[in-house]
Amino acid sequence: MRFLKRTFLTLFASLLMTSMASAMTLEEEFVQTRANEALAILADDSLDKGAKAERFRTFIDEATDVPRIARFVLGKYARGADPQKISTFTDVFRNYASGVYEAQLGNYAGEVIKVTGSQERKPGDAVVMSVISGGQLDEPLAVNWRIRTREGKVQVLDVQVFGIWLALQQRNEITAVLANNNGNISAAITLLEDKTVKGEYASNEQ
Repeated sequence: MRFLKRTFLTLFASLLMTSMASAMTLEEEFVQTRANEALAILADDSLDKGAKAERFRTFIDEATDVPRIARFVLGKYARGADPQKISTFTDVFRNYASGVYEAQLGNYAGEVIKVTGSQERKPGDAVVMSVISGGQLDEPLAVNWRIRTREGKVQVLDVQVFGIWLALQQRNEITAVLANNNGNISAAITLLEDKTVKGEYASNEQ
C-alpha cells in the first residue's frame, strides 16, 4: 500500500511539473533555460578567467540579438551611417556588452533564476519577469528580460537589473558621446574599446 502511495505521489508530482512547464510561453521557457545556463557558465570553476569570458561571449552572441541592440544603442546616429562603421561598432559593442552582462550576472553565479511570468508588448515582443534567489542573496532579486521572437527564434534585446535597462542605459551614454562629437561613430568605438580594456562594465547608477 505504501509503495502504491509513493508511486502515485511521484507520478502526480511529475504530471504537475509537466503541466507547469507546458503552461510556460516560448519566451518564458527561453529565459528559464538560458538565464540559468548563463549563471552556470559564470559559476564554472573549472574554467580560467579567459576561457570563461570566451565561453560567455559565445553564449551572449547566441542568446542576444547583438546587431539589433548595437543599432538601438547608436540611436538616430545609425541612420545613414557608413555600413563599415556600423559593422566595426557592432564588433566592439559585442565584446563590451558581453562584459556588461558578465559583470551584472557574475555576482549571482551561485544562485538560480526562476521565471515568474511575462507580459506581451506586441506580437513577438515580450517582457519576461524573473527572480534570482538562493546563494548569498538575503532576498530575491527581480530581473526582467526584453525578448524578441521572430520565426520561432527567441533572443534577448535587453535586461533590467536594479530597475536599470542595460541597453537603454548604454544608448543614453553612447548618444551623448556622439552628440558631443558631431555624430562621429569612431568616438563611440574608441569609448567602448577603452572601457573594455579597462574592464569598466559596472553601472554607475547602482
